[in-house]
Amino acid sequence: MARAHALIIEDSSTARIILARLLERSGISSKGVSTAEEAFSLLQHESYDVIFLDHLLPGMNGFQALEQLKSQPHTRDIPVFMYTSQNAERYIDEAKTLGAAGVIRKQIDREHLQKTLDTLLVNSPEPEYSEAFRIAVEETGRTAQENTEQATRKLTGRMSTLEVAYEELEEELRELRQASENAQRQHTDRINRQSRSIRWLMATAVLLVVALVWVSSWQANILDNHIERTNEQFELMHSIVGGVIELISR
Repeated sequence: MARAHALIIEDSSTARIILARLLERSGISSKGVSTAEEAFSLLQHESYDVIFLDHLLPGMNGFQALEQLKSQPHTRDIPVFMYTSQNAERYIDEAKTLGAAGVIRKQIDREHLQKTLDTLLVNSPEPEYSEAFRIAVEETGRTAQENTEQATRKLTGRMSTLEVAYEELEEELRELRQASENAQRQHTDRINRQSRSIRWLMATAVLLVVALVWVSSWQANILDNHIERTNEQFELMHSIVGGVIELISR
């Protein structure tokens, strides 16, 4: 059973899938939407333990969405992490001012994400988020650029991202191959149906020609018989008329 349920607000389907899989490996189930508007509609009837929010979204942007999340009674206590592909440090102050639990990069590694989520879910900070928690999340992000060990973890995270992206690409290729095979099968079936229709039409045409030839031959025979009887009757009449003339002449 999942230990928490997360909402991912991200317009990139690939980024949603990558984060969802990373969360799943941390024992957290998730649901993804592509716009803040969809998220607010979902939050009307579903509850979540944590929200990951991209700062660049179509329609309402991430900071506008964060501000609205923190202004609504039923969502203001949900921890929100800004999720960005840009330099996370650029947005920490603004995100913190608006009530975000932290800012993380999309290239985050599993260990970093795991520690952050453990801090959030195990310690269960108050709705206002303790300053210690904020500092822990922010310093974890800063440390990633300040020492070699964190740089190595970042590289590992990027490799994990590539791994998940590769798995997704492989799945898409498999679906594409399946779709291609289905299309080829449908095309073959259509050609077979057309071939059967053409053969049936040709057979019907041959039968019609044979029938026409037979009817024409039959009618020709009838006509020949009629002409022959007419000739016989004409010869009979000619004989009769000749006989009558001969009698008259006598």
